[in-house]
Amino acid sequence: MDMRGKMPMRLLLFCFVLLVAVSGCSSISPAKEKQLDEGIKVLIVEFGSRTPIPDMKVTVRDMETNEDVTTATGDIEGEAIITDLQEGHQYLFVPSSIYTDDSEQEKSVGKVVTIQEDMGYVVLETYFEREEQQLDVPIIMQNPELPHGCEITALTAALNYYGLNLSKTDMAKNYLPKQEIVEKGNKRIGPDPAKAYAGDPFNKLTGTYVFAPVIEKVAKKIAKDKDVSLKVENVSGQSAEEIVSLVQEGVPVVVWVTLDLSKPTFKEGWWVKGTNRKLDMYRNLHAVVLTGHMDDKVIVMDPLHGYVSHDETSFFKSYKKLGSQAVAIWK
Repeated sequence: MDMRGKMPMRLLLFCFVLLVAVSGCSSISPAKEKQLDEGIKVLIVEFGSRTPIPDMKVTVRDMETNEDVTTATGDIEGEAIITDLQEGHQYLFVPSSIYTDDSEQEKSVGKVVTIQEDMGYVVLETYFEREEQQLDVPIIMQNPELPHGCEITALTAALNYYGLNLSKTDMAKNYLPKQEIVEKGNKRIGPDPAKAYAGDPFNKLTGTYVFAPVIEKVAKKIAKDKDVSLKVENVSGQSAEEIVSLVQEGVPVVVWVTLDLSKPTFKEGWWVKGTNRKLDMYRNLHAVVLTGHMDDKVIVMDPLHGYVSHDETSFFKSYKKLGSQAVAIWK
């Protein structure tokens, strides 16, 4: 009787210990794969002096797969935020200039970093020096609030360059004229993008775009409401040389291009309200702030990516394909 009574107890104890052991193993593995959603702060500094260098790009490579997993652009204070990295993994952080080809690595000093929770700054040293002329237009990202709000985000950044403290969401809600696209019979009816934003820039499904005349009017209204002396001009149609000349004089210019400077693509659009005119809808329209020029490259503040450099010829070819639209703002 004693042996029969002890056996179930021993079996129960064995099962309990086994369950704890298995549970313990399963709890460790997810911890290693945990994503640090808040991101890792990276500070890019000059080698030796450790002076922060603005507008540098950071490329992050997974040491296990030897593949690049993400990039980020530093702000005017040399700080970048890297997201979507796995805790416990090792990554190689490599700084590079946004003004040079990615293959130029001799000035870069990479650092292998093991991602841990509650990390401080990752400091990256580089031999790059900022010698080019560029306007320090603040980086403002359109996402996540404005998935289709590149134009108003770019304008917000250009205006804030002059010391205003504007919010992209306030600009989109209270200053950007908007009209819905509605179904009437077999037709979709909407506004002329040169007069109002078509749809809702806050909505990924119903947002579209707006053209230069509207952004010009919004900028002028802001200047009046905030009582600041700003000159706003729709410089659409000006040549590449004229646009670059404005930037070299210290004037940020909002420019319409395609997302990747490729050929514009279209899908089913809408009929302009009150007219017999039908518009095809751009699928890849985008707006950026032109902030600098160096050799055969232009520098832009891209509301999707931060500071980016583009081949000058490709950039202005895309500008022309989008109707040569641009708005300049100067003091």
